[in-house]
Amino acid sequence: MSRGALNDLFAPAIVLLIAGGAMPSLALAQAAADAPSPAMKQLLDSARVWQAKNRPDMARGIVEKALLIDPTQPDALALMGQIELTSNRPAEAAKRLQQLQARYPKHPATLELADAYRLATTDKTALAKARLAMRTGQSQEAWQQMQALFPRGAPSGPMAGDYYRAMSAAGQRDKALNELRERVRQDPNDLSLALTLADMLTDRASTRLEGLDIIYRVYQRQDANRPQALELWRRALNSAGSDDPAYYVWYQRYLKEVPNDDSAKAALASLAKKGGANYVPPPKGAAPSSETTATSSAPVRSSSSRQGEAIGEQGLAKMREGKHDEARALFARALELDPDNAGKWRSLMATATFWGTLSKARAANDQGHPEQGEALARDALRRQPNQNDAKKVLATSLIAQQKWAQAEAVLRPMVEAEQPDIDALELLAKVLIATHRTDELTPLIAQVEQRSNGSGDAMVALRAQLLSIEADQLIAEGKSGAAVLKLEEAVRLTPKDAWLRYTLARQYRDLGLPALGRSVMEDGLRAAATPDMRYASALYLNSLDDIDTASSVLAQVPANERSDGMRELAANLKAQRDLREVHQLEAQGRQQEARALLERIAQEVRDDPQMLASVGREWISLGEPDKGLKLVRDWLDAHPDDPAIGVRLRYGELLGAANRDDEWRAWIADARSRPGVTPEQQAQFDDQLLRLSMRKAGRQIDAGDLAGADRTLDEVPESSKQEKRWLLAQADLREAHRDYRGAQAYARKVLVDHPGDADARLTIARMEERMGHRKAALAMVDEVLADTPPDDVDTRLAIARRYTALGRNEQARAVVDPLRQPYADRSDVTMQSGRIAQSEGHYDDAAELYRTARTQEQAEGETPSPDDGLTSAQRALQGLDDRRQGQVASGVIQSNESGSSGMSRLHATEIPVYLRIPDGYTGHYFFHADTVLLNAGTLPADRFDPAFEFGKIAALGNAGLRPIDQTDKGVALAAGYDFNGASNSWRADIGSTPIGFTVNSILGGFLYRHDFYDSSVTLDVSRRPVTSSLVSYAGARDPVTGETWGGVVRSGFTLRGAQDWGRTTLFASVGFGVLTGENTETNHEFKVRTGIDVPVYVGTDQRFSSGLVLNYWHYANNQHFYTFGNGGYYSPGRYFSASIPLDWTGRYKRWSWELEASVGNSSTNEEEAPYFPTRPDLQQQAVARMAAADLGTPYFGTGSGGGFSYTVAAALEYRLTSRWVIGTRFKLDRSRDYAPNLGTIYLRYFFDQQRLPVPFPPNPVRPYSAY
Repeated sequence: MSRGALNDLFAPAIVLLIAGGAMPSLALAQAAADAPSPAMKQLLDSARVWQAKNRPDMARGIVEKALLIDPTQPDALALMGQIELTSNRPAEAAKRLQQLQARYPKHPATLELADAYRLATTDKTALAKARLAMRTGQSQEAWQQMQALFPRGAPSGPMAGDYYRAMSAAGQRDKALNELRERVRQDPNDLSLALTLADMLTDRASTRLEGLDIIYRVYQRQDANRPQALELWRRALNSAGSDDPAYYVWYQRYLKEVPNDDSAKAALASLAKKGGANYVPPPKGAAPSSETTATSSAPVRSSSSRQGEAIGEQGLAKMREGKHDEARALFARALELDPDNAGKWRSLMATATFWGTLSKARAANDQGHPEQGEALARDALRRQPNQNDAKKVLATSLIAQQKWAQAEAVLRPMVEAEQPDIDALELLAKVLIATHRTDELTPLIAQVEQRSNGSGDAMVALRAQLLSIEADQLIAEGKSGAAVLKLEEAVRLTPKDAWLRYTLARQYRDLGLPALGRSVMEDGLRAAATPDMRYASALYLNSLDDIDTASSVLAQVPANERSDGMRELAANLKAQRDLREVHQLEAQGRQQEARALLERIAQEVRDDPQMLASVGREWISLGEPDKGLKLVRDWLDAHPDDPAIGVRLRYGELLGAANRDDEWRAWIADARSRPGVTPEQQAQFDDQLLRLSMRKAGRQIDAGDLAGADRTLDEVPESSKQEKRWLLAQADLREAHRDYRGAQAYARKVLVDHPGDADARLTIARMEERMGHRKAALAMVDEVLADTPPDDVDTRLAIARRYTALGRNEQARAVVDPLRQPYADRSDVTMQSGRIAQSEGHYDDAAELYRTARTQEQAEGETPSPDDGLTSAQRALQGLDDRRQGQVASGVIQSNESGSSGMSRLHATEIPVYLRIPDGYTGHYFFHADTVLLNAGTLPADRFDPAFEFGKIAALGNAGLRPIDQTDKGVALAAGYDFNGASNSWRADIGSTPIGFTVNSILGGFLYRHDFYDSSVTLDVSRRPVTSSLVSYAGARDPVTGETWGGVVRSGFTLRGAQDWGRTTLFASVGFGVLTGENTETNHEFKVRTGIDVPVYVGTDQRFSSGLVLNYWHYANNQHFYTFGNGGYYSPGRYFSASIPLDWTGRYKRWSWELEASVGNSSTNEEEAPYFPTRPDLQQQAVARMAAADLGTPYFGTGSGGGFSYTVAAALEYRLTSRWVIGTRFKLDRSRDYAPNLGTIYLRYFFDQQRLPVPFPPNPVRPYSAY
């Protein structure tokens, strides 16, 4: 980084041109008495040369040496005061002035510094007004203001030019010239004043030769500002033109100094043809060419000429402002109005053209267009071939294009000149560093030192500067460690250089060592607590977001010593503190106060677009994106001529924060096409486009639009496809495709260019986890943790998330807990602690942490997601709150099973009413009141056949019986508690079969489940009703005797287990139960179920799976009948089935659905069963009665069965509002001798609003009988 650039940025020399002061004659005696010694004078003259070259740093070192020799020497003290003013340190200048006024109140140096100090502070505005009046042609007003500014008379130094030009323009040219001549005569060593006189003399043809003579004499002196003198010489000759042979000798002399000036060569050749070589000037005083002797004979100027002169002055003002094209147009107009001074105006037109071309070349370089810069610089050099500034601009263009050899050819002659050009040396050093020829630097600097007039301190500073340049090159090459070594050496050479320290500190910060950077700046403050050092320290601390310490450091710079940059930083820091207060007000829920404060901040920073963008970001976080965006748009609209690319970049970020993706893309396209965009800014626009594409692709992946995500990522520019983020986005997409190997391949591509990258390695670990390789995943995460520094918070949080996903909560906590104290205010750290607590089942702790994180998010300006309107902490809290959503639900469940009327047929209507009351985050009390209506049809009891298969009719007959409607109804009541923890859950309940049924039973159960990382175990111990028929569920009454039987309940247990195996889940269950009922034979049941579940497709909003299910049942006796003593439920001696299930479930907006189907085959065998297993007497009676009716024996026969079967089911649910849900479900089972249908419609009301996405699959209301 160029130190000159840093000085331009951070310490502008506002008062460079005001080094003037009064020197009335009454002070001459004191001046003579305190004249400097020859040695002192030599030092001060050297310092003045550097000061004139705008190198106050070099001048300061020399004057400091002078003051060591004589601490009270007035000229040295005054010059140091001038240097302090040039360095924008008026407070230090004031101290020097006080010293002088105390010791040498009438000394010219004291008076000169007093004027300079006054003009730099209290009279700064008055001076600007006087100069403005001069530029706008208000000559009389300008002269009056100058006289008011300098009541003691004309100043010396650069201000003398302004003073005497104002006098001249006010009609007192002769007086101005005479005063200048006299002052130069009295002090011939005041070369600055001599050049002021010469500049005014060369304005007119009648005095131009006198002016050239003075310029030449000054140029001959080595202590003069020779570049300034040479420039005045060139301008005078351009004004003279090539018509008067008197200028022949002056062109000759000029070309000896500037041999490659083509325009001067052409003029010399033209004058030679006119006898210039033989021209003999008239004796001094013989010709009326000098206004010193013939002022009375000067022609009276016309009003047109005076108007031309005034317009020319306006042109000069425009040129000083850098508006060269406008200046040239004004000079052209002056030429038309004042042809007597044609040479002057043509010269100024040429000057404006040259500097305008050079200015455009610089702008092209700055805007990242070095090819244009090169062409423009070469054009400028064609006009002035030996102009060093143009050569350096050309070299800068060539360096930017890596045309190293051409750049070196331009720069070397300037560096190897008799008086080396230091800026050219700096550029040449860049070439040598870039071409890996750093070994040439040391001898090159040594050669320059031998020829340079600078002090040893200046060369030390140069060495430090070159080390800094070399460090910049190493940083650009990514060699941070080597760059730090160079910067450390540079800081050792110049420990008081604030900006070198700042560069080193930032490099430490970028290496993840911010504390070392802080130490570098603290050492700097101890070495030199200058305003610049405090400013640099505050900038660094601000980059660490330590705004309080930054504010404290900057506050120690007195207000009158602050540069514009310091004042801007102070305002920025205040605005940041105010924005922090806004965050606090938001976190406290004081939204109105937060908004009022934001309005005030916006007003205070209305001229700072970057801070306006920060305020806009806060409005976006407050849910008012239009207001936030408008702040920056209004500023841009108010500055239509300002490309303001940095502001446009910030506005793009705001559009991203406001989720205005379509506007964002269009904005980027427009902004990057504007002039002035640097390569670095183009890269930032590319980065925004990449983030925009990745965000769109992420949403497409979440929505299951994988093809769309593929297209979005493919549309990214090729240059971005090697970006780490793009490669990891591709890994996410491959993961969504369930192509885990492909995802790992993309992550490994990242590791090629970024070996050891944590994000890539954690992605590989995640894919290992997806493939079921838990050990490999854990090993990878362990390795990343071992390689991660303790203060790399983001990576450590990502590691903790992986541990949590892998079921290693203790390891996750061991990673996060050490971050809690040093990063207590970071919401992501607090959030991760909450996630770990939630994973461990500590829901109350998690909720408290999430609430803290929510407050921290507000302080950080976190904006809600456009998808659900929630921040991360809000979403986590909502997820916890949804765990305890109380609800009441009801529905109508209709089931129909065909069969024999009055016996196996069953039409059931259940109307459950379910109430759920939350208990903390883990439990719910629940209650059931389910109305049940059963209808088995009409039993034809008046006909022995088929009524003999019901009750005791087969034994006792049906004499006197009529058809009987077999119905029952009741209300089932139940209560229970449901616990749902992180890794275990249980449910306990107690209830009854519907009260009102023929047979009533007490029911209940206890279910416990434990979830391991990739497996689960469930134990269910319960007493449940058998709802297969009216007899098994409600019980029945014998039509003959009125005795009841049935109402079967199963008392037993079931043990279930599941194990994930990669993508597939293996499951199995074993159950044993005892089935008992009133007056029914006790039965024993044994069931085994096993299978696999294979997820074919899994997305954020959909899931499709298949698999295989195997069932085996065994009952001790067959009670699939409806005679007295039988239970009326299917109980084969052996049952085996195999089926292939298909399940598709998903959601869309407010809808969720599930479609199920299965096809299978079964094999069954039913054992022989007596009609009356509990009553041998009835069995005996039935033998005779059935024989008499020719109906065989009272035994149900054995038989085998089974065959093809299928099931079809569908469920649909819709969220009516945030509290109401309606749904429906139907199911069809079809197999041999079994064809039930089921249909449900239900309505659910939640006590609290539902804000998370609609859950899937649908959750129909379940009656207590189905537990």
